[in-house]
Amino acid sequence: MVKFFIDPGHGGSDSGAVGNGLREKDLNLAIALRIRSLLLNYENTEVRLSRDKDIFVSLSERANMANSWGANYFMSIHINSGGGTGFETFIHSNSSSASISHQNVIHSAILSQVDMRDRGKKRANFAVLRQSSMPAILTENGFIDSTADANKLKSNAFLDKVAQGHVNGLVKAFNLRQKTQSAPKPTPAPAPAPRPTGTSSNPIATFQQWLNQNYRTGLTVDGIYGPNTKAAAIRATQTELNKQYNAKLTVDGIWGPRTKSAFRSVRKGDRGNIVYIVQGMLYCLGYSPQGLDGIFGENTRLAVIAFQKDRRLAQDGIAGPNTFEKLVA
Repeated sequence: MVKFFIDPGHGGSDSGAVGNGLREKDLNLAIALRIRSLLLNYENTEVRLSRDKDIFVSLSERANMANSWGANYFMSIHINSGGGTGFETFIHSNSSSASISHQNVIHSAILSQVDMRDRGKKRANFAVLRQSSMPAILTENGFIDSTADANKLKSNAFLDKVAQGHVNGLVKAFNLRQKTQSAPKPTPAPAPAPRPTGTSSNPIATFQQWLNQNYRTGLTVDGIYGPNTKAAAIRATQTELNKQYNAKLTVDGIWGPRTKSAFRSVRKGDRGNIVYIVQGMLYCLGYSPQGLDGIFGENTRLAVIAFQKDRRLAQDGIAGPNTFEKLVA
């Protein structure tokens, strides 16, 4: 298992560089969230972020979080300023051979995706690079105070390319393999399963732990699918809709008209965090999708159909807005 720690620079009261109507902290987070989403499509990878929302995290906290987790690689995302233009990367002044090797690969991979001047592979005594105990890199993805760079940074398509470049570099540096979905074995529609007890084997507790880990929801892991867990699942979904589709939702845990309108149906063949959320809620309600894996396979489709049948919804096996609304009712 390869553990990647992604660090969106600045945040909260620390806006980072500002220019051309942009704030560095927002761009850093947008890129980091995209990187996380893409990395989760690869086998044997775990991803954590120093922040997944607009909050302040000190430099020492960022490094300590990665160190205590035992991350294999630390990647800090930034936007430059100061009157220049282009892209550059940094590793620590006294970097290991692994950091040097990874910088060479990642730097080139990002440049192949973005149309920016190559400012070079550099070294510096930045705190997050100095204090992290694993190979690390800091990327500076254009200048916020350059009109030409800022115009690119205002484009979601360009941010997608920046994130893809980072991931391409990690894939090459760590020899990652993309996940493949094996053909599921046909199974009968599952009957509602009894809810297990005991945190260690309770799928509700597992779901709560996952929500806490990925979205800092602060849930009490009690194995009870109550209002707090449902609200946390909605907040997680709103976060994913904002990240994946730029839905611009308020992350408030309320299933209102705007959230329902922004929700994208998930169906067989889809994968990712929203699929995992749907699977988790199905499991919590006693409809077993045969494992929480973020992959919408045949078993998940059958679990959705069984739930839809009980809730008198159209039995199409697709988790659309109406089905999701019932899952959090």
